Amino acid sequence: MEIDKALPRYEQVRRAILAGIEAGDLVPGGFLPPEPELMVQHGVSRITLRRAIGDLCAEGFLQRQQGRGTLVLPRRMRQTLVALTGFSETLGGLGRMAGHRILAREDAPDAPEISARLGAAALIRFDRLLDDDGRPMTLESLWFDAARFPKVVGPVAAGGSFFAALRDLAGVVPAHAERQIDVGFASGAERALLEVSANQPVYRIEKLVLDGDGLPLALSRMVTPCHLVSYTVRT
Repeated sequence: MEIDKALPRYEQVRRAILAGIEAGDLVPGGFLPPEPELMVQHGVSRITLRRAIGDLCAEGFLQRQQGRGTLVLPRRMRQTLVALTGFSETLGGLGRMAGHRILAREDAPDAPEISARLGAAALIRFDRLLDDDGRPMTLESLWFDAARFPKVVGPVAAGGSFFAALRDLAGVVPAHAERQIDVGFASGAERALLEVSANQPVYRIEKLVLDGDGLPLALSRMVTPCHLVSYTVRT
């Protein structure tokens, strides 16, 4: 790839590193070479190199990890907002493996507003960390009615897909979803779990899933780093 020599040096380095990522020379999940090696390779100072890397981190191509180096991130997952596939199904379609780590479970949580929205007789909540090929991707709080879907509780508690259990064990297929999306920054606890920095924005998404009759099935509140997902709106 030809780099325009009239560009500022940091931009030339940014484009050269990006070209290496796009060509597959820098593999997602791997780390950039050490800074001294990159400085010699590109003939630039540490300040110039760090500005180029900082821009690529902000754009979601790289991630600095304390004590480890600079990680090359996987390409953003593209998701259509009207899609009703679950997390596992979406990643499976991309040839990637989804994981669900249970952080907390609460039977009969004190959430009257959510219980009313779901019409739940026995509300249950799971806090989960969803990962993409072992890499943290989304923090989710999931609520549903354990009295209505008792067979779903066990598989979800064991780290399984809620959508798959709902379909395979309860015979219910979601038909609609209502989403509210905001953008903000992660809390300290969220940053530690998602492995993001304080200046990396996150999506905050509330999703209400409904069946074909318009009855609510579940409510999720999710936190996902913006650099990991691109959303497409279909009208």
